[in-house]
Amino acid sequence: MAENDGLVCEQGVPNSGQVAVFAVREMTAEQWDVKKADLISLGASETNGPVSGYLQEPEVNINVSRGGFVFGDGILHYVSSDYLAQWIR
Repeated sequence: MAENDGLVCEQGVPNSGQVAVFAVREMTAEQWDVKKADLISLGASETNGPVSGYLQEPEVNINVSRGGFVFGDGILHYVSSDYLAQWIR
């Protein structure tokens, strides 16, 4: 997202490997539809939890928390863990 004029914020505990990532990027609904289809083709799944419209990342490692995406009002939000989704407005 950062490579496409988005904003990324990472917060972590030093030397622990624990990092929380929040990211946002402006995009149109049409751009989101294309990106969403691409993510689903890679294994992402649509859910309504933890927030409505949540698209959970594909699972790549069972030991790593899965993040997800929420799109609304022209803004794509990304969180590195579904637990963090509660802070998406």
